[in-house]
Amino acid sequence: MTRARLSSFIFYPSVFLLLLSAFCLLIAFLPLPLPPYLDFQVLYHADLGLLQGIPLYDRAGQAEMIANLAGVTPDHVFVLPFPYPPWYALSTIFLALLPIAVAARLWFGLNLSMLMISVWLLTDGWHPRKRLASFLIAILFLPVLGSLFVGQFIFPVLLGASLLTFSLRRENVPLTALAAALLTFKPHLGGPLAGAALIYLFLRRDDFSRRARTAILVTALLLFAVGFLADPNWPVNYLHSLLGFRDMPGVASCGLCASLPVALVGLVTGQTSIVPALPLGAALFIVLFGALFLFRREVFRTPESLVAASVLVALLADPYLLNYDFALLLAPLFLLRCAARRVDWIWLILAYLLPLLLLGLLGRGGSLYLPLAALLLFGLLLVRAQFPLCESSAKNL
Repeated sequence: MTRARLSSFIFYPSVFLLLLSAFCLLIAFLPLPLPPYLDFQVLYHADLGLLQGIPLYDRAGQAEMIANLAGVTPDHVFVLPFPYPPWYALSTIFLALLPIAVAARLWFGLNLSMLMISVWLLTDGWHPRKRLASFLIAILFLPVLGSLFVGQFIFPVLLGASLLTFSLRRENVPLTALAAALLTFKPHLGGPLAGAALIYLFLRRDDFSRRARTAILVTALLLFAVGFLADPNWPVNYLHSLLGFRDMPGVASCGLCASLPVALVGLVTGQTSIVPALPLGAALFIVLFGALFLFRREVFRTPESLVAASVLVALLADPYLLNYDFALLLAPLFLLRCAARRVDWIWLILAYLLPLLLLGLLGRGGSLYLPLAALLLFGLLLVRAQFPLCESSAKNL
């Protein structure tokens, strides 16, 4: 690497990080009316517990900490089991250094930044005017608005999916490993995409794919090791935390779920439940991926179609989804828009507006029908499978 290229390699990321930090700090100290005690508090209290030496998955310890802060007894405090891997909390531990109201605004700024970076990556190669318009389109997507307001945790996965598309297209090994790491922040959504990416890399059998697989393996080992900083027995305690989360009354009934397996269970039995939806979701996952591999194998030949297909399969087969998880639909929406025919725009616009129509007309009850938007895009993907979604520099299989 020449001195000029090395200087550019250091300068531009440094300027970007400086501007990003300034933006997030500005957001943090603006008097934005963001409620800190919605979803964000789960992450904040987990981070606060880590700063006080409480293991990440120790609910009793966290309840006692919150009770002491509130001046009440622990039996008056309810703490949700932390449902994410330990590196999620470790990477955001700095939030607990701030008062919760300021931290909530900073988290909003970080989520907004991840959204903007995701859109920038997904629209790589677009006309500048269309790229700028895509930012507004992304922010106004109803699941995105809801996620930003409550401080949800979907944006690292959206960033991971977008970065994976970009890094595979550019054959960038470090960014591919980073994308795989971000996908693990919500494993039930990002895991299928990470698995599909590994299969794609195995099938390519070239120098880039070998180096990328090695980088992903090293990154996975590092994340596994780092997790012990948050909890000395994190693999076991994380599993117990997930099982405890599944058994929560609201989670078990899944009355607010937005998943196809739960909707099918409700259609057959007359009531929603997560328990029968789990095996049904696993079956849907196998059937959908198997059908794509057998009848539309071409979707696995480019990074764009690979990411779009994997995201849509995850959103159709995952049994535990809430309406904000459909912010991830932005990835296939933008990827399918590339090289879209005039007739395709009907599908894209309807899929974009469907969450607004469903939730606007049916309220929270409309969440159960949100998979229809993913079904529309999945149908479009099948129809367009024989055509490349975008110009890609990645080698075909």
